[in-house]
Amino acid sequence: MGSLKTARTWGGIGAIFSLFYVTYFVGFIMKLFAVKEIAEATKKEKIFKDYIWAAMMNIAASFVLSWAFYDMWDKMADVIHDPEKVAELMSVFGMWSFIAVVLMIVGVWFMKKSYDTIAQETGVATFHTAALFYLIGSILMLLMVGYFFILVGAILEVMAFFALPEELPGAVSGTPTPEPVPEKAEGSTDVEVSEKPVTSEEKPAEATGDVPGETPQE
Repeated sequence: MGSLKTARTWGGIGAIFSLFYVTYFVGFIMKLFAVKEIAEATKKEKIFKDYIWAAMMNIAASFVLSWAFYDMWDKMADVIHDPEKVAELMSVFGMWSFIAVVLMIVGVWFMKKSYDTIAQETGVATFHTAALFYLIGSILMLLMVGYFFILVGAILEVMAFFALPEELPGAVSGTPTPEPVPEKAEGSTDVEVSEKPVTSEEKPAEATGDVPGETPQE
């Protein structure tokens, strides 16, 4: 059974680590563990599945973008004196960068679905806002202004994890509540009426036809 308290600690610290390049991978693993805890606590497997898809798409985008940078840097020295080849190299780099951005947008869309469900289940609306900033930032990545939105989304992500409650809203505590005793109706008593049949000995004297006080005449 997942714990929101554990998810709050791991997710908050992991989100802080994700702000820095050196500790990004450690922060990513901690956030992954936190989202898994939330999925188990809310019994919504979709939360973790969407986040896994988001992670895979973003990892793929990172590899594509890293390879594009490496390839451009490796070939730049050979074509630096040839403007046509430089233009061709930049065109190839732009194509791979576009592919990386598309993969990133798809990944952030899955992350938004995961965070939207978390916001709905836990009542922490900051998850929805953080995911929205991430999505806008990934779309505007090619214009460079997207980095600002991603940074704001990352800061909001830290706030969202630390705002997680220890229990789900409306969760029932483990102590059983005693059932209320039904109220008695007005005028009712606890005395049960006996339905014992009347015997012949208990029949009234009028039933025999004899009048008390009279004696039979001879």
